[in-house]
Amino acid sequence: MRDKRIVVLVEVALAIALAAVLNMLQARLPINIAGGSVSLTMLPIAVVALRRGALPGFASGFIFGSLDLLFEPFIVHWIQVFMDYPFPYAFMGLGTGLFSSLYQRTAQRKNAHLLPASLTAAVAIAVGGSLRLITHIISGVVFFSEYAGGENVWIYSIVYNASYLVPSLVGTLIVALILLPILAAAKPVWTRTTGRG
Repeated sequence: MRDKRIVVLVEVALAIALAAVLNMLQARLPINIAGGSVSLTMLPIAVVALRRGALPGFASGFIFGSLDLLFEPFIVHWIQVFMDYPFPYAFMGLGTGLFSSLYQRTAQRKNAHLLPASLTAAVAIAVGGSLRLITHIISGVVFFSEYAGGENVWIYSIVYNASYLVPSLVGTLIVALILLPILAAAKPVWTRTTGRG
């Protein structure tokens, strides 16, 4: 049991580190002057959430979001501290991780077709990404309320946040659907009981 916890902690730490690296490889959109970029930062969080569950997904997202706040803060309103950094990624990991058991069952069936596991992963990541989007939209309503002029602040926030989060989500889905079957088929190189793979 202790070894399993260590493995989960290592996977969470790796997910956070990979998300930080992927965050450095982001593409900024010229229309998003107040932040927002297309990246695959959700990918490691989604993978650990599907492999290990909602709590590790939530934790990896929350910690990564908190680190992102330390390295690249853009804060105009105090609510952004929570709603633009730790909470969106935490809810992304939580929403994806809620499908972990179903994903594990479909991915580990012997001689099973990849379609059920892929569909489960796609729905899970879409739910997690949607939770992240909703969190950013709510934050945007608070932030943009003084800048939207006569426009509907909800529409303004939805369009702004969807302009970078939807491409990020699509990219995450594509790469995850390629990567997850490979991870499911991978065998451990070393085990504690035998000392061998």
